Amino acid sequence: MKTNLQNNSYDTMLEPSDWRFSAAIVGLMQYLDYHDLDYRIEDDCIYYNREDINEEKYLEFVEYKYGEELHHKIVENILSREELSDEEIKLVNDKLSANTIMKKTFGKLKYDKTNKQEILDIIIKSRKELIRETFRSKSDMYANYANTNQLFNDSQNNCRLIGYYIDSGKKGKSTAFNFNISTFVGCDEREFDFIPFAFEGTREAFFINDNYTIDRLKISNKTLRIKVESGLDWSSKSKDTRQVLFKGIIESTDFIDRDVEVIFKDRDKGYFETLYIRKESIDIFKKIAEENIDYRSFCFSYKVTEKYYINIQKQVTDSILNNLLLDNLIEIFLKEKYRNGLVSQLIKINVLIRRDKSMKDRLKGAYKNAKQVAEVLEINKLESYKQKLTSSIIFKDYDRVCQILLQLTNYSGVEFGFVYDLFDDFEENKDLAYTFINALSKKSENK
Repeated sequence: MKTNLQNNSYDTMLEPSDWRFSAAIVGLMQYLDYHDLDYRIEDDCIYYNREDINEEKYLEFVEYKYGEELHHKIVENILSREELSDEEIKLVNDKLSANTIMKKTFGKLKYDKTNKQEILDIIIKSRKELIRETFRSKSDMYANYANTNQLFNDSQNNCRLIGYYIDSGKKGKSTAFNFNISTFVGCDEREFDFIPFAFEGTREAFFINDNYTIDRLKISNKTLRIKVESGLDWSSKSKDTRQVLFKGIIESTDFIDRDVEVIFKDRDKGYFETLYIRKESIDIFKKIAEENIDYRSFCFSYKVTEKYYINIQKQVTDSILNNLLLDNLIEIFLKEKYRNGLVSQLIKINVLIRRDKSMKDRLKGAYKNAKQVAEVLEINKLESYKQKLTSSIIFKDYDRVCQILLQLTNYSGVEFGFVYDLFDDFEENKDLAYTFINALSKKSENK
């Protein structure tokens, strides 16, 4: 919520009344810090002066924050070098016509090794317009978060954010049948233009609404920004923000340690989405490290068809957040050879979600029985039983699974202690069956 003040050293107060104001505060603080402008924060609000916010300073901050992604800035940086390679010359000419505003500004002008200063002079003269139009229209900048026509506009009746904005002048697909604009509540503030700065990420961008205090809000999102920029020191330097966010929760005890709302924006979707990370889910993420579960093993997409892929990382994190078991993923990978390690990791996550302290020891028993059978049976027979068990459990034919296990214990001469739990309640003890089936292979096949 925004309040105009009088007879105060600051004329405006902003409170984190919902996630939009929280994100605006985080972005605004980055802007004020960059320009070394005066403001004051308390536990539940920030004080500042309206006159410190203007288009010129805003665009200067945009160029600072997104410098490596703005076309004119890339051209400027390359042309500042003494010698240019053929690849750099090609990149400069590509950037001179990279978007509408660059084409409009430079026309048919191309760098030919003699006109460096001419191009630099045009950039200096048109800098403000180049920054504004590129930032406004780029799909991972302002256009990803708000209506591009509302940049720098004063507060209005309808919120400028994507998914909130309604063009009240015409009724289109954005409004439902018999929609009544008089009943719509969608406050808007000029400060919402700072919301894009609060999000971290590329394809998926995240904002942590840790608004317990303004300090927590600032620290949590600064921590996320640092982790995204560093890639958590992984060799791949991945910029997958979802991966960084949840790996950060796993590895950092002071990052997020209470119920918190996380807002994320998928670039391909015209609305914001919310993740509610509860303390019990955070505890599961913390235990992932304790259980030696390698979170990176989930960070890939599984091809189902030419056009359909399953984001395994997203499914795992969503399941933990929503307290849902990973049975579907386990059954997908049980069918594939050389996925034993991945399946065992998924089963461990299942056990954490169930919060069954006794399950860990019982899983060891099921695993031991499977290895005892693998030593007795020849490989063809072993594969046959594994295929039968896998098919039966995937089709939810649990009676058939139990029958096959009884046949197998008689055939192999190995007593299965875990089957009594399956007879008692198969659904609750299904991870025992998953573990046995997954371990039912020769050592040479466990990769």
